[in-house]
Amino acid sequence: MSRGRATAGLLAVAALTGCGGAGEDPPPPPVAVTTPAAEPVRIAAGPTGQTAVLAHVYAGRLREAGFDASVVDAGTDRADYLGALERGDVEVAADYSGNLYLHLRGRAPVGPATAAPTDGSTPTPTPSPAAEDGGLAEDLSELLGLGGERADDDDVLAGVRDVLPEGLRTLEPAPAENTVAVVVTRPTAVEHGLTDLEDLGPVCDELALGTDLDFAGRSYGPQGLAEAYECVPGRFVPFGAQEDLVDALLQDRVQAAALFTASPAIEDNALVVLADPLNNFVPQRVVPVAAEDLPDAAADVVDAVSAQIGTDDLVLMTRMTSARDPYTPEDAARYWLEGGDDT
Repeated sequence: MSRGRATAGLLAVAALTGCGGAGEDPPPPPVAVTTPAAEPVRIAAGPTGQTAVLAHVYAGRLREAGFDASVVDAGTDRADYLGALERGDVEVAADYSGNLYLHLRGRAPVGPATAAPTDGSTPTPTPSPAAEDGGLAEDLSELLGLGGERADDDDVLAGVRDVLPEGLRTLEPAPAENTVAVVVTRPTAVEHGLTDLEDLGPVCDELALGTDLDFAGRSYGPQGLAEAYECVPGRFVPFGAQEDLVDALLQDRVQAAALFTASPAIEDNALVVLADPLNNFVPQRVVPVAAEDLPDAAADVVDAVSAQIGTDDLVLMTRMTSARDPYTPEDAARYWLEGGDDT
């Protein structure tokens, strides 16, 4: 891709999103490295298009700080890149806290893990665990030893730290999250006075809830909504593609939809995300995993970058890497590093 085409295209993306990749303020300057980096810092591209963009963002900042940083394809399966970390083939990889914890405890991840495929294709939903397995939200709280309480972000992050393989550690998580949420159109929110899922409970039987193909088989789905919020929708309507689900919501064929919070469709259609005060849905914060022997100066750079990455940034990364004419993760990262439309 020529620089002229990339620049023009990225400005168009910024106009559509109404925000730059790094928010209103430019990213902070990289942490200074006072001594030359003796060893390279290799970052795994990770399981999704979003983590691939994040890998290039981390690498870019590390190079600015004086490290010999590069992005490595260590496979998209968690077993692959965690194995690469343990072997010393890579030093850093970004992931999502809930799915990482479930993987480490031998459970299936949540849905398509909000993949942002670089070829613009629609991710294929992964099979749901059998109902007798207890479902993911129930399993998560049980695995974390929380009893009847549901896991929040801090619980999951602490759990990840407890079960990481020897020689690995977590760095500071980003504010960004990409978890399942129930969304409605603004007219529906106004009509029923909806701001969170507790508001939804009393009117739930009047609404149809659109979902992906996995939702009904997961405990945060019908089971979780009923137990946490006494929400039993009039109908559950599954869709194989997010585009069809969003169209149905906008045409009022369903009145609520379960989407990932970093989906560009939420911003594009001014959808209202209903808060989940009882933590029905599995938390999914962006968290980098690193080798124990990663230099502290390199860890400081990664932490400084992570602190600047919010959910809006994930939305932009998803939009850019899953468009009809998608940008590469490296191009999307370069745009973010240059301050988006703040420049």
